[in-house]
Amino acid sequence: MLEDHSKAKLVDFLLEKKHGIKKHEFNILSQNIEEMNAPKFLLDLNAEKNVTQQSEIFDKIEEFIKEGLENEKLEDLLFGILYSTTFPKDSKNKDCVYQSTIDFYKKKLIDNKKIMSEFHRLSSGKFNFKLPEKIVTRFPPEANGFLHIGHVKAVVLNSHLAKEGSMLLRFDDTNPIQEYVKFEEGILEDLKLLDIKYSKLVRTSDHFKKIKEYAKKLIKTGKAYVEDTDLETMREERMNKIASKNRNTSVEENLTKFDEMLKGKLNSCLRAKVSYDSLNTAMRDPVIYRKIDCDSENFIFPTYDFACPIVDSLDGVTLALRSNEYKDRNELYNWVLNTLELENKPKIQDFSRLNFENTVLSKRKIKFYVENKYVDGWDDPRLSTLRGIKRRGMSMKVLKDYIISQGASQKTSVISWDKLWSQNKKYIDSISPRVAGVPLEGMVRCVFDKKLEKSSIKIPKIDGKGFRVIDDCSEIFISQEDALILEKDEEFTLMHCGNVLVKEKIVENNKVVKIILKENFEGDYKLTKNKISWVSSKGSVMVKLFEYGNLQNDKDSEDLGEKFNRNSKKESIWLIESDVINYKRGDYIQIERIGFFICDGKYEFNLVPFTKQKRIK
Repeated sequence: MLEDHSKAKLVDFLLEKKHGIKKHEFNILSQNIEEMNAPKFLLDLNAEKNVTQQSEIFDKIEEFIKEGLENEKLEDLLFGILYSTTFPKDSKNKDCVYQSTIDFYKKKLIDNKKIMSEFHRLSSGKFNFKLPEKIVTRFPPEANGFLHIGHVKAVVLNSHLAKEGSMLLRFDDTNPIQEYVKFEEGILEDLKLLDIKYSKLVRTSDHFKKIKEYAKKLIKTGKAYVEDTDLETMREERMNKIASKNRNTSVEENLTKFDEMLKGKLNSCLRAKVSYDSLNTAMRDPVIYRKIDCDSENFIFPTYDFACPIVDSLDGVTLALRSNEYKDRNELYNWVLNTLELENKPKIQDFSRLNFENTVLSKRKIKFYVENKYVDGWDDPRLSTLRGIKRRGMSMKVLKDYIISQGASQKTSVISWDKLWSQNKKYIDSISPRVAGVPLEGMVRCVFDKKLEKSSIKIPKIDGKGFRVIDDCSEIFISQEDALILEKDEEFTLMHCGNVLVKEKIVENNKVVKIILKENFEGDYKLTKNKISWVSSKGSVMVKLFEYGNLQNDKDSEDLGEKFNRNSKKESIWLIESDVINYKRGDYIQIERIGFFICDGKYEFNLVPFTKQKRIK
């Protein structure tokens, strides 16, 4: 059963509070299902799959509920299991057919409201744990891709907690097949974007020699053995708590075989001899060394779970922040430290990852879209990479502040992007110059019925310091959308300019092609119904505006190509006040009555999400 550990903890909390049932450290749902003799089909649930993808199981749950549950303990267990899946969200879909399950869940949600509130309060985002006297944290990315939104919480929290200490940057290079050099450079650039400082750059491979020595120490003390069982059989034995045929091989034979592995003469792996029948699957004699075919002087490499605690200890790390997806492996982390009698034993603190709606975090999937040219690179604004969301308009300061405000919460929830983007809007609103813009398609030429006495216009800047000047507004353009709503003889306001009257409106094929205006700049703008954006023909430049949507569509398909949203990038040409030529990449502007944009290059601007004021046509 694939559990969402932080949500599964609610089940433990609920059952202990209401029924006095002892909490579990790992495999929470699985153990409760077995101990309460609940239906075995519940073990097949996957917290990462939606209801549609698991319809056969939910069909059984629906029937199970209709038949009636025998006691309240079982009801609360089932409620907790449903809560830990995507059911709460999927049940709001009008196409959800599991009405009995929906009714059951709603009732239990009301019944357990107080206990759930208490649970969420206790697992809130504050840094409510004791810090070591000397703080040394580490950020250990594997250099197989650029940083994405899922990594950002880890690096920001590590950096924040190390303000009075230090943070190491450690590249985990235990899987040499990956393209390390390219992505190491990219990750260093990503950290600069976040303004994250680190005290030292290290690599797991710096300690490969020492890690091999510790592996031999485990063998010599009877705590590790060489395994030649095929992978499929080994997985089956671990699942069924069956001891390996090699588990009791002699120390001498294991040392000989391990030396052969080191020389590339033996295609086997090394397993830690922990407990083949442990309730925690991570402790069932895990693999700690394996052979990887690659262009390297090494033939075998340590697994992350074995190398991480050793390197943390040797590097002087005192606080190891770990995403709670590793919760089940914490026991193994401590087993390695204790069994090898390492002097420095870092304190582990779990936290939940950031999960956003409609966001692809899988490096495999992101790499597919990049390598197959569905997107324009790792910094494409449709991607969840750090550089992608920056190009889309996210302030790195806002992102960091948001993460710190969440703290080291262990509560896992799917966050709506609008919460973060709304904070981003508040920030950029105060620093974004206002400019006017008109879409090139369908724009309408407007001229005055006689020469203006004064054709230059001074418009105050947003900070109140100085003006921007439009030298000649005798010929202007407005949008087709605005032109269509104007009536002949109507008085309206040209924003930042004054009032004018529509003297003549020329329409051809249901489109306005020209408007002749009469100046009344001193008119009362409070009395006009329409306030219209405009640009001067001589004081504007042509730019490209881009609007990006979700990377994937809503199709229920495993085919990544089919899942690609082909309408995720829209481009339009606009005339914008020529003042924008002074802006550089990364600067923000607000096109009045349209939205906020970030400069993405010369004459190119990207719409910042959740800031659109009028639909761009």
